[in-house]
Amino acid sequence: MPLVMIRIDDRLIHGQVVVGWGSVIKPDRILLSSDEVATVEWQRTIYLYAVPEHLAASVLTLKDTIRALKNSEFGDERVLLLVDSPKSIVYLVENGIDIKEVNVGGMHFKPGKNQISSFIFVDQQDIESFKILCEKGIHLEGRDVPTRSPVNICRVLGLRE
Repeated sequence: MPLVMIRIDDRLIHGQVVVGWGSVIKPDRILLSSDEVATVEWQRTIYLYAVPEHLAASVLTLKDTIRALKNSEFGDERVLLLVDSPKSIVYLVENGIDIKEVNVGGMHFKPGKNQISSFIFVDQQDIESFKILCEKGIHLEGRDVPTRSPVNICRVLGLRE
């Protein structure tokens, strides 16, 4: 099962993901990995309704995502993996998921977060997570939509890569 894109986006499933990226990477399945969304019925339902009928969709906890990926539960499907924070990517990597590149698509303003690009705001926890990922050699590409020029997050933060 190829992961055709791994994306951090605090809005998870929305138009930029489904229409913008979906038309470029052509996934067969969207896999939303979030402990909160997977365990709150109404949230899971709302996100699943946002997925077009031609795409399969799953909402799993981080732990269940690891199990599914390690067991190749989605066969040969092209999977777009969505998480809401860099901390989730660190968890996946530290639990055996082989990740080479991550699209940082949208981390929006919240109190305590500082802007590093027009669509990425980070706090100290985000920076620490990015540092771990950069040190592991994972390419972090900031790009909200396919037509935007990519931003190297490790370089912007003055981290390795």
